[in-house]
Amino acid sequence: MLEKGKINAGEFSIIVITFTIGTAILHIPALLSTIAKQDAWVAAALTILPGLFFLFIYNQFISLYPSMTYVEMNEIILGKWLGKLAAVPYLFYVFHITSGGYRGIGDFFTTHVLVETPTEVIMILIVLTSIIGVRLGLEVICRTAVIFFPWIVLLLLMLFLFLIPQIKLENIQPIFGEGIKPIISGSYHHLGLPYLQLHILLMIAPFVTEKAEMKKAFYRATIIGGVILSIIVLFSILVLGPDFTSRQSYPTYILGKKISIGNFFQRVEVIVAIIWVFTIYFKLTICYYGLTLGLAQLFGLKDYKNLIFPLAFLILPSSIIMHPNVVHVSNYIAKTLTPFSLTICFFIPLLLLMIGKIREKRASAKVSNHSSG
Repeated sequence: MLEKGKINAGEFSIIVITFTIGTAILHIPALLSTIAKQDAWVAAALTILPGLFFLFIYNQFISLYPSMTYVEMNEIILGKWLGKLAAVPYLFYVFHITSGGYRGIGDFFTTHVLVETPTEVIMILIVLTSIIGVRLGLEVICRTAVIFFPWIVLLLLMLFLFLIPQIKLENIQPIFGEGIKPIISGSYHHLGLPYLQLHILLMIAPFVTEKAEMKKAFYRATIIGGVILSIIVLFSILVLGPDFTSRQSYPTYILGKKISIGNFFQRVEVIVAIIWVFTIYFKLTICYYGLTLGLAQLFGLKDYKNLIFPLAFLILPSSIIMHPNVVHVSNYIAKTLTPFSLTICFFIPLLLLMIGKIREKRASAKVSNHSSG
């Protein structure tokens, strides 16, 4: 076992919630309001249901192979060499998500917060903090998330509370004004960010001590994360309106600018920036950790930490080349991310699960025949 650390179901829950909110908090309101207009919040809430179905599939893997990461499961199900081959597209996907996330942080800060700072500088700083987390191990990452989680909750509550005076109910009317089709379409595009990406958490599942409780926590935490995202989308529509929300790259950040209590408490958009930095940091650090651990298992290395620094030199250039600008990121999330995620995080795992179940049944049948004989 390359990782000796253990985490409990409560720590896993917090990782799932921060992972779910992560990059989605800034991108999803614009994406859904472009597709579903004033019904974007309905689409966001509706997406939780298929998200839970994906979790059911992922929990089946945990039941079958409780002490293995997804990369190790591939080898057990398909055999050593075919399993290693099947793990390559999955690890490429994790690499892709990780690189895109760091690019997202760089773009956000250089367009809204530190506009004179080169994007590369922001990305290098965030990658360095992730490297520290990954080197310290899974226990440290998760316990740090536990420390920061109450602050994330507090800042979210502040954001929602202070936005109440800015609400305009006419912005969500008429409900179902465009019919059900745009809502279904919006839900489909929402699947890729973040629900299908929860598959990456199968890389840390074996290190959770209480497996039965963890599976329940997986569902619970995903619902909580999904509800938070739905509320954020709802507030974006109620306060900004569907048209304005759809035209913004980061509408959630604009929400912070709308807060005005009297003439002394206003322009507190830094609240949104802090929430996002915390959640995206833990999401990307877990992705980085899963990537290094998966590659170490793929190549049969004794210590995953040897790969941490070399990977940084691949992630940083890739994040710069992958998305030339913010518009490219938005188009990628709207058109490519969901089918890509469905392939890697649903169709292939579903096939593997079916093969794994068949092999398990055959193995148990052989044991029972042998014992009866």
